[in-house]
This record gives sequence, structure tokens and C-alpha cells, in this order.
Amino acid sequence: MKAYYHLEKLSDISDDYDIFLIDLWGVIHNGIRIFKNVKSVLKKLKEKNKSVFFITNAPRRSDVIQQQLNDFGIMSDLYNKVISSGELSWLYMKKNYRNKKCLMIGPPRDNHLIEGLDLDMVEQDSFVDIILNTGPWGDQDRLENYTALLQDLVAMKPTMICSNPDKIVVRGEKFMICAGLLAEFYEKIGGKVEYFGKPYEEIYKYCFKFIDQKNPRVLVIGDSLENDIKGANNLKFESVLITDGIHREVNNNNNVDKQKLDALIKAKNIFPNYFMKELN
Repeated sequence: MKAYYHLEKLSDISDDYDIFLIDLWGVIHNGIRIFKNVKSVLKKLKEKNKSVFFITNAPRRSDVIQQQLNDFGIMSDLYNKVISSGELSWLYMKKNYRNKKCLMIGPPRDNHLIEGLDLDMVEQDSFVDIILNTGPWGDQDRLENYTALLQDLVAMKPTMICSNPDKIVVRGEKFMICAGLLAEFYEKIGGKVEYFGKPYEEIYKYCFKFIDQKNPRVLVIGDSLENDIKGANNLKFESVLITDGIHREVNNNNNVDKQKLDALIKAKNIFPNYFMKELN
């Protein structure tokens, strides 16, 4: 198995990189509050003139996420830009889908993702050209709440736009299913899915449109092996896995159980360069 190392503080290696691609949920905040050391870490990176891009699988447009960060007290002078899977989804639908019948699966807070699009929004039991999947309608929902609907929809052969490839997320201390889990089931029953976000290359290409440096040294920081770290592996970027997010089962009180982490990494065959319990 490839070697990877415990990291005490990000500042121990930050001089080795120019660009920091940092996840939001599970690294910066948990959907309710930011984590305790986040601001000091970001301030230190900016003091060293490092570029910080928040790359998130949130199914929301970038300006909406930026406002949420403002509400958390993370102002725009601490980072360069927010790059979201929701933004890429919106841009793709704006370019490729006009006057199409669209069913949206997702909570009302994501309704802004259809604003400005030339779509005919329909309800369940209607003919559907495309499905916009931003996640479950209810925070307590399970996949079983959607299997019958998706089985009915697949017969009409609509393409699903999955604006969040995450399968689960931790909001506060509770695990919730995400759009990626619904999309995975839809594919298994024969549906076509267009994914936007990590680990897919397009979100990184979009991010690098805003980077002028040639051959920058890039570090990816995230809490998901399957999304953040796999994306880094695919693009041959170095990475840091935060273990206090969706993989918190490898933690033992205030420490990381290296044996459990080794087993998880080996099982998924996805390898970070470093790990730390929380961004510090």
C-alpha cells in the first residue's frame, strides 16, 4: 500500500504548494457551524500569498454558497473563489437544455438552481425530458423513499442531471443521504446520469480557468475518499484527508485509528498523501 503520513498542522507543508483546493462540508463547516481552526488556517494561507479555492459538491450556485460563507464569518478576502457542482450544473443546463420538461428532485432551498433556465418544470406523474437531482426532498429521507419514483421515471428515458455526486453528508452530527445515492440507483436500473462535481475532471478544469500560474503545485483537502481524494488521485494532485467528516468511523475519541484508516484506504484503493483529524 502506498505510504501516507499524519499531519499535525497544515502549516508544516503549506510552503510546498501554491494552490489549495479545499472542500467545504466536513472540512470548513458541517452545514450548521464552521470548525474552530478554520479561520486561522485560511488567514495563514493568505498571509503566505497562497491561492485558496473552495471546491464543493453543494447543489447550489456559487454566489449562494458565498453568501452562506459570509454568514459563517468567512469573508471573501480569505479565499479566491467558490467553485460548486451546482454552478456547473446550471451552466450545463443553460447551454444544453431549452424548452424541456424537467422534474426537480430536491428541497425548496435548491429552487434557485432553475432560475434563469428555459425549462418547463413539471410535477410527478408527468412526462419528463430531464431530471434535476439536487438531493432528497426531506432531510430524513432514505433511498427507499425514491426507488418507486425512479423506476417509473426510467421508463421515459430522461437524463438525470446530478448536481451533487456525494452519496452522504454530515449535517451537524447527523448523516443524510445526498443526490449521488439517488443517481447511483437510477444508473443501476438503466438510467442515464450526467454528474457534475468531484471526482470528475470537469470541475477542476473549470476551476483552473481562474488560475494564471503555469504548473502550480496543488494540494487538495477534503473529507471524502471517493470524491475529494479520488479526484486528486485522478489528476495526480497531492491531497490531505480530513477524517472527522464522513469517514469519522476511523476516529477513536480525539485520535485517528491508523489501523482502521489503513483498512478503509486499502478497501477503496484511493490514497491520500496526508491525513489529519480536522483542519488545523
